[in-house]
Amino acid sequence: MAESIGKFIAIVNSCHPVPCLAVSSFAGMFAYGSGLSIARCLSIFLAVLFHQFSVGFSNDWLDFKIDKEAKRVDKAAVSGLVSVKLLKYLAIYSAVIALILTLPLGLWATLLMLFMLVVGWAYNLGMKSNWSSVIPYALGFGAIPLFVGLAAPNPFLAPTWTVLVAALLGVSAHFANVLPDMLADKLTGVNALPHILGQRVSALVIAGTALLASSIVLTQSTKLPAAITGSGLGLIIVLVLSASILSLKPKPPRMVFPLLMLTALMNVLLLVLGSSQI
Repeated sequence: MAESIGKFIAIVNSCHPVPCLAVSSFAGMFAYGSGLSIARCLSIFLAVLFHQFSVGFSNDWLDFKIDKEAKRVDKAAVSGLVSVKLLKYLAIYSAVIALILTLPLGLWATLLMLFMLVVGWAYNLGMKSNWSSVIPYALGFGAIPLFVGLAAPNPFLAPTWTVLVAALLGVSAHFANVLPDMLADKLTGVNALPHILGQRVSALVIAGTALLASSIVLTQSTKLPAAITGSGLGLIIVLVLSASILSLKPKPPRMVFPLLMLTALMNVLLLVLGSSQI
């Protein structure tokens, strides 16, 4: 029994649960703010969740050799708790389920989900190792508002500013996600854009993109009460500064990424509260 529970926990960790839940919650909350029904919001949440499962599992599957060389014992496949073959099947099955869940949402939503899967897998298949590493994050996050709009009963194109905000948050998340593994990555030949720019510039990118995204949300959601705008901006600044300061440490902690994800969810919450603008 204990062994089964341990394996289940290892499988959950292999899908990268924090970003999975953060991104799918982003989609669900944006759908709610766009006036979609609870049932439709839940469908969108689940479709994006399985999309994220697929990207997460494929990351650990495709990175197994690199993670083993770097002695990443925090990865379940490296420590032997989960087989690489199982991760491969989970990645493929999750992608299929994501597409099946999207089919009832319409053809255009299904095609965009396919695009999102291709972008996520492209990152894991090689783009993460060079200067183009930021592109899948920008495209993947930026596609979420568009996916929500196309998945609506009466499809619509999400406002350009919401797509820009999502893309900026994706860029910030990418830099925050890479920082903790920067030293280990260098040992295995990974040279993504954050590696090329260096730790200090990466910290500036994290702060700059996150704050720019927040400023766009606050200026475009003009129906937000002043009290909510002020308190929201204050909390976002604290979160971004905390993430930036931590990212400058010799060994940046993994807390940087959750802080940025919390910042993203704060932006989505503000966007939902000002949803009359969407």
